[in-house]
Amino acid sequence: MNRAETGESKETGPLKILFIDPHSAFVTWGSGLVQEGCNWEIVRNDDQRVALELLRQTAFDAVIVGAISSFEREIGILKQVSQIKPKVARILLSPPLSSTKLAKALDVVHRTIFQGASIEEIIASVEQTVLVTRQLYRDKVVRSFGAFRQLPSSPSIYRELSNALSSERTNTRDIAIIVERDPALAVRIIRLVNSSYFGLNRTISSLTEALTLLGVRTVRGLALSGHLNAHYPDDSGWKLFSFDRMNQRALSVARLAQEIATPFAKNNPALKDQAFLAGLLLDVGMLMLAAEQGEGYLKVLRFAARKKQPLHLVERMAYGVTHAELGAYLLDMWNLSPQVVEAVMMHHNPEESVGQTFNALCAVHIADALLPTIDNELGVDLSATLSEEYIERMDVKAHMPTWKMAANAYRIRMRDSERSESA
Repeated sequence: MNRAETGESKETGPLKILFIDPHSAFVTWGSGLVQEGCNWEIVRNDDQRVALELLRQTAFDAVIVGAISSFEREIGILKQVSQIKPKVARILLSPPLSSTKLAKALDVVHRTIFQGASIEEIIASVEQTVLVTRQLYRDKVVRSFGAFRQLPSSPSIYRELSNALSSERTNTRDIAIIVERDPALAVRIIRLVNSSYFGLNRTISSLTEALTLLGVRTVRGLALSGHLNAHYPDDSGWKLFSFDRMNQRALSVARLAQEIATPFAKNNPALKDQAFLAGLLLDVGMLMLAAEQGEGYLKVLRFAARKKQPLHLVERMAYGVTHAELGAYLLDMWNLSPQVVEAVMMHHNPEESVGQTFNALCAVHIADALLPTIDNELGVDLSATLSEEYIERMDVKAHMPTWKMAANAYRIRMRDSERSESA
């Protein structure tokens, strides 16, 4: 997306970066960036309290925290950054992290940069992070979001499950006790495990066994999805497409995205969880617009059908924002992983991202583009259009035949599920 499309003026001047170096280990960091002609203004400080006070008083585009050994301390600093200035890009510069630490970091930071990264990788990572945060918090998005009357609150069960996941002592039975307090979620889990998606040759009735089969992180995503389903029910008066069918398709997108991400998750196990969650919540902004805008949103869809234009471009002409941006803003308010928020926001235009590292955005964009859209009487394609430019840049074209075969299997499951419901 370019500046002309957002209707905003081009940012001027260098990026302003606050570099917090609590161990005084990166005194010369950034000199190589300057030598490469990087247009950044870097303010370095090794006193945490002074740096955070400076953050309160000064406008920065990004905060980078250098980590050496005290991982918890550096993550704690970035948590404070998120509370002081939530709109500022948060980046951790550290040695390579274990999978556990990386998953924990990615719940707080927008990006991690590992020591030894090339100048090009550092520049791409920081500039992509700033690009995303600017887009997410641009005035038009904030004002449009504020106009919604009945926004869903962050579900308490999601927070409980997240807290349980962060404890090394939690087991499946502990998770089952939390889930049992939400009967609707428990029923949905049992129903999913026994659906055609799993094709088991026996019926599962034990919640604990179902949780083991699904995986706890998947269940946490289902808790969010179920909360949204309850807030935007199918009987809301919207008739162009079924909310229930949209949610069922979202599950297929989520599972396919998770499958696509699997080969790339060896050094980043959190990637599979991010891909699943982003796929599951990809079009929450569309539900928001359909439920609240009603007839106005129907006109937008009719215009898109008549002019054969992508829906997200027509949304931008009509509202100044897209359903992807609105959904991402909601998920950011719920403190979901920045990688999930970014994937939701950019799944229609991933070519506007920066960098070449496979991430959740890549997984959900491909999954959404490969699966059929949901039926609607106007014939509008509500899914993403595969960006060949992006596929080339991410160097994943060789994987496409395999992913298309996997998508076809999910297509058959979607068709079988619809037939069993109508029978």
